[in-house]
Amino acid sequence: MSGLLRFSARIYDVILLAYPLDLRREFGPEIRELFSGDIADAWQTRGLAGVIGVWWCALNEVVRVALPGQRTNPAFVVPIVSFAFSALSLGSILAKAPAAHGHPLVEEIALVIVWPSLVAAVMAIAVVHTGKVGVVSLDLNSPDDGAPCSKYAI
Repeated sequence: MSGLLRFSARIYDVILLAYPLDLRREFGPEIRELFSGDIADAWQTRGLAGVIGVWWCALNEVVRVALPGQRTNPAFVVPIVSFAFSALSLGSILAKAPAAHGHPLVEEIALVIVWPSLVAAVMAIAVVHTGKVGVVSLDLNSPDDGAPCSKYAI
């Protein structure tokens, strides 16, 4: 079963990238060691159900700690927003398209939604990290007088 434990540790290392850099620098090795110990102990005492329980807690912590800690980091937020927008847009197209068997197949979902959305996210990461484009505000009001910046704005 050490394969599952090694796989869990590798996946968790990737998930740790969601935590803010200062938190990872200060506590990363301890967090990783604690997770690995919890996974091993859970497997020995409760089996697969224990491993699932540890993962549930770890993912819950990501949502409660890591994601809120990254909300002001454009290098994290821009790819997430890009992926979500792309997936929602493409998903709505797939939802309207007639499927061969009455519902979209996993392969169709991967081809039409997941891969293009991942490409959009990777492109967003590249743009943010090269520094060629800054984060742009979507405020439609002019900062001077509060009037819309375009006659077409609602």
